Amino acid sequence: MAGDRTVFVFDRVALERHLRNSGFMKVVGNAVRDEARDNVPAALKNDTPDPENAIVSQVGLDALGAYVDIGYDKEHPGFYLWWWEVGTKRHAPLPHLRPALRPGVIDGL
Repeated sequence: MAGDRTVFVFDRVALERHLRNSGFMKVVGNAVRDEARDNVPAALKNDTPDPENAIVSQVGLDALGAYVDIGYDKEHPGFYLWWWEVGTKRHAPLPHLRPALRPGVIDGL
């Protein structure tokens, strides 16, 4: 995945229990991913079929605990959405992933 990893800090024991018992992190990651996909402006979807599917989430566990990586699949033709997220010298950013991470954006979490 490209870009920075967003780190959510939770109580490790509780988080690992959620990870094992309910797939909590997968639910959170998929909810943020789906919200980001919904945020992709229609004007950016013209050239590549389903470019929003380049936005992916993956659950992992490291020495600090469980985490969710949410970002862009470099192998997907829709990876160009990353450049719209952050902007370039030729165009201003059109964020779709960052707004999906704002508190209260995703119902039920």
